[in-house]
Amino acid sequence: MANNTLKIKVDLSIYKQEVITSAVYKFTEKCFVSQSKTENEVQVTFTEKLEQSVNFDLLNKEFENELIDQQVRYLTEQKFGHIRDMIVEKTFSPINIQ
Repeated sequence: MANNTLKIKVDLSIYKQEVITSAVYKFTEKCFVSQSKTENEVQVTFTEKLEQSVNFDLLNKEFENELIDQQVRYLTEQKFGHIRDMIVEKTFSPINIQ
């Protein structure tokens, strides 16, 4: 970790790229964020914005929790998204009034 930068490597065998990007997005107000991908991991780089001081130890822990949160959301969508789609389809289907 440089003075104003934190780099975190995220294993792609645990987290999907979409999950990582969703987690990263939550931190764009606090830091400048970039991602670089290799075959097996994504390196996320957080850089302090000039007008804000960042506690990178806390940010690291918050990011890890956010990865877990986004992974659960992703898995829930994969498992139950079709149910939501059926409810929306039924809700907005034409009504037959006789």
